[in-house]
Amino acid sequence: MDWKEIDKVIRKIVSDIKDKCIIKNVAIRDNIFGILEDNCTVIYYPLENEKNRGFHIKRIVKNELEDFVYINTAKPIAEQIFAAAHEFGHIFEVSDKVWKMMEYSGFPTEEDEENITNRFAAELLMPAEVFKQSFLESMKELGIKSGKVKVDDLVRVMVMQMNAFMVPYEAVRRRLVEVGLMQQSAADFLESKEEEILHLVELLTQYQNSYLEKGTGRKTISGIRELIEEAETRENIDDFLVKRIKRDLEIVDMPETDELEINIGDKDNE
Repeated sequence: MDWKEIDKVIRKIVSDIKDKCIIKNVAIRDNIFGILEDNCTVIYYPLENEKNRGFHIKRIVKNELEDFVYINTAKPIAEQIFAAAHEFGHIFEVSDKVWKMMEYSGFPTEEDEENITNRFAAELLMPAEVFKQSFLESMKELGIKSGKVKVDDLVRVMVMQMNAFMVPYEAVRRRLVEVGLMQQSAADFLESKEEEILHLVELLTQYQNSYLEKGTGRKTISGIRELIEEAETRENIDDFLVKRIKRDLEIVDMPETDELEINIGDKDNE
């Protein structure tokens, strides 16, 4: 596949989606969760021993096909963010759009679909030109010149991008090649030293005001509180089922508050 041309197509698709979804942020970061929730039902639940970071399925609900995305909140928040962006790409069927716009014959294989969707997620979270500018400015800030660079210095700059865009180390490693800042051979070398590199990443992040390497452990479904509150007002609802859902998702009842009479708004416009 011609990745240079595919990247151009992906940038066009990202631009169209941002316009459609009214996404103004250059660096989306954890806003991706709200964006995802606007386009599907999202289930957040921690599964400690599950390798999968998330997945997307379609199900028929009331005779309509709807999208559902699961996010494993036991994973570090940076991985959750990339997983959310990846599944967002599946919802918009990005790989099929790329295939048609590139005028390829047939349909993308599962591997092609995953590779294209990963590329989409990277462009959505780390726009190429913004990412390059950020990386080079970080190098300048640390006094690192282009050319031969010590691995620990390179990792320092990579960690700065992880924090800037709220993405995992592996996404930054791949992105450096995708935007032309690093040769594939250098990326392959880093991959071969993954255990040592990830130890460096851990050392560099543990003393920063960052929670990228921590899971959130959230247990919820987008819009679940409103649905539960509505269900509790109905006479024919199964009370045991409602209580079980609230227990499993750790939904705490909202405390009662005092009534307050207050006028909100610009008095001049009344």
